[in-house]
Amino acid sequence: MGSCHSVTVSTPRVPYTSFPSYKGAGILFLEGPVALAGIQKYPKVLKGAKAVLSGLGGRREPSDQDWCDTAWREVIEELFHVAAVPLPLLQDLRTIPFPFPPVYSQDYVLLRLGFNELKTALDFCRKHKIQSELYRTMPLTMNDLILERCLHSSAEIGALALIPSDPYVTIAPEFSSDLSMIKTNL
Repeated sequence: MGSCHSVTVSTPRVPYTSFPSYKGAGILFLEGPVALAGIQKYPKVLKGAKAVLSGLGGRREPSDQDWCDTAWREVIEELFHVAAVPLPLLQDLRTIPFPFPPVYSQDYVLLRLGFNELKTALDFCRKHKIQSELYRTMPLTMNDLILERCLHSSAEIGALALIPSDPYVTIAPEFSSDLSMIKTNL
């Protein structure tokens, strides 16, 4: 009589071979007329700016298997201010389907995902017990992600916001002034 052994077999991570010379990658979470943005506290592109609204993404690292790893690693690092993203979490995130093909421009790969895919990513982060000093409990909804975020001086991304997806929107100087006035009087 033989015995049965349970063997856990991990699915190999098959790298994406498209865009082999990419230098960075990110994910634009877009739903209808709005996109998720963050306050980038250390802007490299706008000299003199203290902070800018930006998307989520960044540079390729030697440990990244491909642009998919880079995009998800950057998103998790920036959303949760974590130093290392566990490989099993990256493996789970790779199972989230892309409803749109990636866009490649100037050595950067950009994925477009919706808020349902972001919710799935948050579920995976909870499953993998990601710890973040930016949240008292792991956010499970877009509301939690934006409104329950605690600001931390060393985090690369500060507050999160939903912004219009229209790339030609300019903030009215009066509104910017209103924000400055309120912030000064808090």
